[in-house]
Amino acid sequence: MSMQEKKVLKRLQHLCKAFGEYETNCYIVQSEQGEFIIDPGMGSAQWVLESSPNPLAILLTHGHFDHIFDVAKIKQARPEIPLYCPRDDSFMLENDCFGTGLMPYEFSANDVLVSCDKGRSEFVLGGVEVSYLHFPGHTPGCSAVCLSQRDSAGRIQKSSMYSGDFVFKRSIGRYDFPYSSPSDMRDSLQRFGALGAQEFGGADIEIFPGHGESTYLSYEQSNVALWLPRI
Repeated sequence: MSMQEKKVLKRLQHLCKAFGEYETNCYIVQSEQGEFIIDPGMGSAQWVLESSPNPLAILLTHGHFDHIFDVAKIKQARPEIPLYCPRDDSFMLENDCFGTGLMPYEFSANDVLVSCDKGRSEFVLGGVEVSYLHFPGHTPGCSAVCLSQRDSAGRIQKSSMYSGDFVFKRSIGRYDFPYSSPSDMRDSLQRFGALGAQEFGGADIEIFPGHGESTYLSYEQSNVALWLPRI
């Protein structure tokens, strides 16, 4: 079945711009009540602040420096914006553990360390459902962040997945870095491959990665069997 024949959920509107040496995608997801800032990397602060008149939260997919570099700058300018960070990657914000010149960040009372002890964590912000799907391997806290909106009958109308460095178009994240784990990556890919369309209203969803072009859940699930024997 072609992508045109599939039922694909609409996504929330967003802005996307790549920053830094690694061209890391920063997303500003727009909802009726405000914006969600996803992975503000090196040099993104000015663009983020100018493009987010009513920021609801900063959502981090994981703790690698190219995804978090401008967190401290943004929070200095707008300290009221809550930061959501995977708990297992929080040490990467607090210390420049890769020696990149990252400004260490001290978590504040309005920030949230997202725990995914059961593989996921869900909450609602500004009428938008936020789901952290924990897929460790690239980093201990590596997660895909799903944003969804429902209609008055409770049916999902819009949904998008922001996968950070877990999966890309026709590729997956590296698992040979410090703090990476090949065994965790193998387990995460198996769980990713088992995600059912029922979680997204019986439809496919678009995936927006931390680098490169967007792709689709069903397509990347079909590639899981190709990657597992290589890990």
